Amino acid sequence: MKGCLSIIIKTLIGVLVFFGLLHLGVIDFIREKIDEKTKPSQEQLIEKTKDIVDLSKIDDEYDIAKDVKILKNRMIIAEHSKTGQKMVMVEPKKDIILTKDDIKDEKVQEKIDKALLNHNHLPVKFDKIEVTQHGEFEGIGQTIPYVKVNVKVSNLPIKDIEGIVGVAELENGKNLIVISAGEKGKYSQIITNAFYEKVK
Repeated sequence: MKGCLSIIIKTLIGVLVFFGLLHLGVIDFIREKIDEKTKPSQEQLIEKTKDIVDLSKIDDEYDIAKDVKILKNRMIIAEHSKTGQKMVMVEPKKDIILTKDDIKDEKVQEKIDKALLNHNHLPVKFDKIEVTQHGEFEGIGQTIPYVKVNVKVSNLPIKDIEGIVGVAELENGKNLIVISAGEKGKYSQIITNAFYEKVK
């Protein structure tokens, strides 16, 4: 009985200590320190992505979320904090996935289908991509041709997405696939332009 009572008392003390630390903010402090170690800061991500693009001038309303490699395709993902609209820059493993000329071509629908629909290894499962119009905007120090698209996906909470797919040319001669997307009916080209015009 004494042993059982001792365990109960120790457990109670442990719970009280935990809630005391929580109340004093110590737990949050520890969690923040762990996050700092595991999640790179914006400054670290800006430095890490400089080999592709310079993101040091983007406005505070945009957050760089990730810089990842998926099957040797490099992806930099940024997000507009108020709307959740995503900006994605992809440096493909194979340089000739999409080019500026492809985007301007009348057969761009076929080329986008080939580039995105037929790859099962992509983290997003595209069911349908429909090209609706052509356009261009200024960003990354150049004129970027793009197509506006409506997209249906099967493995994300949001099933209907709209946005743009474009291509920029990097200083190293490679193509950079430029994507911006948001929930259908909420996508803003203004948010896209404001982001990419600050990318160098």
